[in-house]
Amino acid sequence: MQGSNFKRLYQSLDMPVEKYFTRYALPLMIIGIGITTAVVVIFPGLAADPTFRYVILAIPILFAVIAVIFPALQGERRKMQIERNMHLFIIRMSVLASSKLPRKKMLEILSKVKEYEALSIEVEKIYKLMEYWNMGLSDAARTVARKTPSPMLADFLDRLAHSSDAGEDLEGFLNKERDVAMSVYINKYETALKDLDLLNEIFVAVLISLMFMLVFVSLLPVFVDISIELILPGVALLFVVIELMVLYLVKSLLPSDPIWHNMDEKTGVDSTLKTVLPATYAACISLAVFGIMVNVPLTAIVALFVTPLLYPGYLIRKEESRVRARDENYDSFMRAVGSYASTSGSAVTEGVGRLSKHDFGELTDAVVTLFKRLLTRIDQIRAWNSFAAESGSNLISKFTEMYVVGLSVGGKVDDVIEIISDNFVKLMGVRRKRYQSADNMLGTLYGMSVGITFTLFSALSLMQLLNQMNDQFALSETTIALPIALKGFNLDIAETVFLLIMLAHALISANLISFASGSHKHSFYINFAILTWICTVTAIVTQLMLDKVLRLS
Repeated sequence: MQGSNFKRLYQSLDMPVEKYFTRYALPLMIIGIGITTAVVVIFPGLAADPTFRYVILAIPILFAVIAVIFPALQGERRKMQIERNMHLFIIRMSVLASSKLPRKKMLEILSKVKEYEALSIEVEKIYKLMEYWNMGLSDAARTVARKTPSPMLADFLDRLAHSSDAGEDLEGFLNKERDVAMSVYINKYETALKDLDLLNEIFVAVLISLMFMLVFVSLLPVFVDISIELILPGVALLFVVIELMVLYLVKSLLPSDPIWHNMDEKTGVDSTLKTVLPATYAACISLAVFGIMVNVPLTAIVALFVTPLLYPGYLIRKEESRVRARDENYDSFMRAVGSYASTSGSAVTEGVGRLSKHDFGELTDAVVTLFKRLLTRIDQIRAWNSFAAESGSNLISKFTEMYVVGLSVGGKVDDVIEIISDNFVKLMGVRRKRYQSADNMLGTLYGMSVGITFTLFSALSLMQLLNQMNDQFALSETTIALPIALKGFNLDIAETVFLLIMLAHALISANLISFASGSHKHSFYINFAILTWICTVTAIVTQLMLDKVLRLS
């Protein structure tokens, strides 16, 4: 099975293998050999060294490996783009099919939806085979199915071809496919969320192990004649690398389901941030400089530096909560529009006008504005698109666009809205589970920040105590055989490393929460600032408490 998938990735290359070899692979290998030859000629001493000899010989091998695996990597990237958009693609196709649109015209419309990335390119191939090569839908679909990098799309196209040959109604076929595609997507989504919860537990266990390792390394000079200046930064780097790996896993594990839309028309928060962010960065730098000038402790300077980030983070969080509330009310609004249109036979504009007097929570203002725009009768499509853009929601923008396109090609209002509403509700159900998993991770990471900081600065206080013992008893100068090798600790380096670990953990944790919830790209500011303050206060309280307990001067 894996072999066939790998073969499919190579078959998806948009050029013959011979052409790829002569145009790309062969030049890459020649470049690798050329670099190796140049290094040997220019640096003959390196070529004679046994260690560097293997490094030099590895250069052409590396270029050859890149030449071989590059088509597979490109195919895998296109496969991911296709499969993450399949459910939305089939929903949109169902909306278009409900209008009894000709199949060729429907494929032409779908091929222009550039947000589907590689999927729209595959659909464009089917359309061009039908338009310019006079193929039927079944033949064109099978041709593309043989070369697409995605097995999921290949199976769908094969079923579409069989359905077309059998004369099955396209709308009925797509209704069944839509249900299956949504079930597959939701199952994958829920599985990813379970994996996220498991990863969260594993992450906590790994952090505890790393904390033990850091404390052990910090106090190692007590038992071994070694300097922490050498090993402490290395262990700290290992700590950061492992946290970055977890961040990458979370980002790659979860489906791409952002809360905010990516339309050309920006939201009010995005416009505000263009002004606020430069001022915020300037305030961060100013407070840090002020702290240094007035001789504030380093721990407090770190807290001052991140404090201005609270404001843009608060703006984003406040607007994001409103976007979530709009998502919750969108389905009831669209169902009401469909009900008015089907039962009373009134126009959509009249239905929206009646609904503008109802309370749809955070969506109410957008509904009122939509009605005013529809009344002008200038451009109803643009009115709906503006409604979607002002909502700030990714789901609302996608489903509103499907609604607009469906009506523009002659679809029935109630049929289009029924398709949109049913699938919107399913996606909102799994979206709520994602929010819950993200909240659980948030609580875990906040708690771990306290534990990590307490552990690190407890170790710092112990170092200070051991330094005092060394000064008082001059153990390092005695000739008495003791089972310890006590040496002085460089507390400045240790404190700097611990603060960097604290900051890195706060930054990575804030981004983990943003990726887990699908939030705005700048939404990590508020959690980063709060986590840094939590760590800072914990560090100060820990040091003050242990100073009294251990009677440190």
